[in-house]
Amino acid sequence: MKCSFTTLGCPDWSFEKILSEAQRMGFDGIEIRGLEGEMLADKIEYFKPGKQQDTLRRLQQHQLEMTGFGTSVNFHDPAKTPGLIEDGKAAIDVCERMHIPAIRVFGDKIVDPAHEQQIIDQVVAGIKTLCDYAEGTSVQVWLEVHGNFNTLERVQAVVDRVPSERFGVLWDIEHSDKIYGDDFMAFYGPLKPAIRHVHVKDHVRADGAFQLCRLGEGDIPIRKIVDQMLRDGYDGYFSLEWEKKWHPELPDAEIAFPDFIRIMKP
Repeated sequence: MKCSFTTLGCPDWSFEKILSEAQRMGFDGIEIRGLEGEMLADKIEYFKPGKQQDTLRRLQQHQLEMTGFGTSVNFHDPAKTPGLIEDGKAAIDVCERMHIPAIRVFGDKIVDPAHEQQIIDQVVAGIKTLCDYAEGTSVQVWLEVHGNFNTLERVQAVVDRVPSERFGVLWDIEHSDKIYGDDFMAFYGPLKPAIRHVHVKDHVRADGAFQLCRLGEGDIPIRKIVDQMLRDGYDGYFSLEWEKKWHPELPDAEIAFPDFIRIMKP
């Protein structure tokens, strides 16, 4: 089993601290969602051409790899899509240079059900554009299960129309849990062949509301999901997405990251 965490969980850590703590705690990789306050891939100092070799050397010294890059790219607002597509292309360029296997993108929102098919069409078109751009590179484009794209029907509608080998699904188990609860197989089973990466977090289910919490203290059947995927031959990363940057009230990384390792590698 391979474990990583997203840098969303430690927004105040320096890059050096991220590397040293990841190695000390027993992680195999780190997933980049911002570094030292910068969220855009081509603006991160450590990823610029002059710093590339030093950054890769430091990762190797700490026996770590970068497991993906989390962009903010989404496709639900056509007015913003062109600029976000350019952000995605820039991230693909950086990932190819930095040996990062994929960028993460979102669907993301379907506010009016009457526009559902139109938005799905926009998501398919946007992902195809990025996959075409990534042809000839080692970089994939992963659609995260997130927002209103957290049902089998909506995610499958995209998967069925993007046959590119550059495409895959990033399964965030917390977002699908909001719909399927303990019946995770109803979502996971049909999508299993497309899943390339997994985000792990936990929440308490409370009358239609969901409160993020420490791993193991919530209602998501994390170990059952992990064990099922391992039995099915999944060999990708399980990545802790601790949303400390967006929810500063959550416990610090010094607490949350060891929780994850204890649950995943007992």
